[in-house]
Amino acid sequence: MDQAEHTAASLPERAAGGVVLLAFGIAMLAIGWDYPVGRLTQMGPGYLPMAIGTLVCLLSAAILWLDLSDTGIAAGPAIQWRGLIFVSAAILVFAGLVEATGLVPAMFLAVVVSKLADRNNRPLGILVYAVLATIAGWLLFLVVLELPFPAFWR
Repeated sequence: MDQAEHTAASLPERAAGGVVLLAFGIAMLAIGWDYPVGRLTQMGPGYLPMAIGTLVCLLSAAILWLDLSDTGIAAGPAIQWRGLIFVSAAILVFAGLVEATGLVPAMFLAVVVSKLADRNNRPLGILVYAVLATIAGWLLFLVVLELPFPAFWR
């Protein structure tokens, strides 16, 4: 890696991850606050939100402590926007098409879109991978697990 790629991260950059996790943990605690917690052998509806919220708060506090105590941490590499965009688009493609077209076409198109995230993929490789992944998904979800999704259009 180039020395210019890694610069010292500022205080807000180092604390951002821990603060976001802490906010998420506090939100979980707020959600579960009004629900009865119960006990371990008879969990109430608030047990899991409170347990997960507490765990996330503790982990975020540890992350904040570690991030803020070490000033020699270099910033990570730049965000890979291409991968982020294509993988997010693949999730949206699958979610948007699975009801209308069925599991097989939605899965095939989602795999094709996600494979576009890597510049090194070639069309034939994408096609072969998408066909194999779709067959594996069809076998797993429709044949083995017998999920109530249509394979193709309704």
